[in-house]
Amino acid sequence: MSAESKVCGVCSKNEAARDCEECGIPLCDMCAKEVLLQEVSPGSMVKPGVSLSPLRPGQTKKKVCPKCLAEADFM
Repeated sequence: MSAESKVCGVCSKNEAARDCEECGIPLCDMCAKEVLLQEVSPGSMVKPGVSLSPLRPGQTKKKVCPKCLAEADFM
């Protein structure tokens, strides 16, 4: 491991590939949890150059740590 690489803040074993999008701690791919959020605002149903059904809500994915997954309110 080089001096610039970060270690996962959850398992403290693997090299961190990203940061938690809620609290910012470094996460490896094994510890990162994916949350699928449904967006229901009218702006989320339109993508530039793509026509979507107004009945289909937009979706956003976030990578978070297990602690934030259990504690955070993603609504």
